[in-house]
Amino acid sequence: MRIAIASDWFYPKIGGIEAHMDELARHLLDAGHEPHIITHDYRYLAPYNDGFPYPVHRFSGSIYLREYHVSLSPGQLRKINRLYRTMDFDLTHVHSIYSPFSIAVANLSRGIRNVPVVATNHSFFGEPKMGDIIKPLLRYYLRRMDVFIAVSTPVAEDTKELLGQSLRDRSVEIIPNGIDVDYWRPADEEERENARSNLGIKDNEIVLLYVGRMTERKQAHRLPFVISSALKMSGMDKYHVKIIMVGNGSMRDKLEENLRITGIVNRTILMDFMPREKLREIYWAADVVLMPGILEAFPIVGLEASATGKLIVGRNESGLSDLIIDGQTGFLSYSEKELSEKLAIVLSHTELIPKMGKEARKRAEKEFAWKVTLKRLLSVYKAAINRAEEFDNRYLLYRVFRRIADGNNQL
Repeated sequence: MRIAIASDWFYPKIGGIEAHMDELARHLLDAGHEPHIITHDYRYLAPYNDGFPYPVHRFSGSIYLREYHVSLSPGQLRKINRLYRTMDFDLTHVHSIYSPFSIAVANLSRGIRNVPVVATNHSFFGEPKMGDIIKPLLRYYLRRMDVFIAVSTPVAEDTKELLGQSLRDRSVEIIPNGIDVDYWRPADEEERENARSNLGIKDNEIVLLYVGRMTERKQAHRLPFVISSALKMSGMDKYHVKIIMVGNGSMRDKLEENLRITGIVNRTILMDFMPREKLREIYWAADVVLMPGILEAFPIVGLEASATGKLIVGRNESGLSDLIIDGQTGFLSYSEKELSEKLAIVLSHTELIPKMGKEARKRAEKEFAWKVTLKRLLSVYKAAINRAEEFDNRYLLYRVFRRIADGNNQL
């Protein structure tokens, strides 16, 4: 199949959707398909190099909202229409039903080029400003999608609630993000020693890791209080516990302030965003991954941590509930207090760290490896194509009957 994969959000911007689209395209290519990424030009992040093994089509738009990495204009869509006319795509797969670019390309694909559309929802609707106005607009502009995919059970429920009666006979399939389990793997003994040595970590230190954006929703700035409380509850306060935090964002200054307030700043290594391929060594150096964020759809960090054999301690109000089996591959909590309590259990019973890490790795291989995810996606692609053909045939038959009826009425 020749597949268009479209979204506002793609590299050089770094994030979960961008990583997912790239890996999806690579695995489609390996499976003998022809993926094409369609996005905007990201002019403010230039210069960058699109040295990908698949085509990337970038279209500049006169409207560019730099803060949100969104770009759109009529001229941009005319150029995309010409690409569709030239490429003769079999299917369009758009990512994020909240991306204006995705929505516009989907409507162009189905409404003008008659190419079936699959739409993956990677996030929750939440409570945006003017939500009462946005919701009916989304329902209207999402009406041409043939099949919806949600990356987790909570996101699927949120999608169904958002679409309501407008969903009609269309399905919302739950397909989590995939992970390359050959690359994201546990370290051998030498690799782990080297990774820890490079960060100045001692053999007897337990390393707690956070990776991600430092925003209100991700709750990274609250981790100093969570960790400080867990250290006291576990009696580990006098022992060696190291903290690594990778990322940046609007709450970074508040995080640093809270590290000073709690007195654990000297235990902490703060790092900025880094290329994804460099993160593997950070996971190898760590023992426990902390995920305090609320409303996480299905975090890539969780997949990477599980695949590298790390125990995760996180919040349950998110797609983590689809990834982690509480008490078996990690621990889930419903509050900040419970998060501290669960972390304290881990620090008090360090034998759980390798034991649960091995279970996390097994689950990642069985449920979330790309070979599993891709098989499910291809099944949805075929269903979307079949649904579109069936719908179009019914519509064509309807038009024929209408024309016959109109002709009889004129006799």
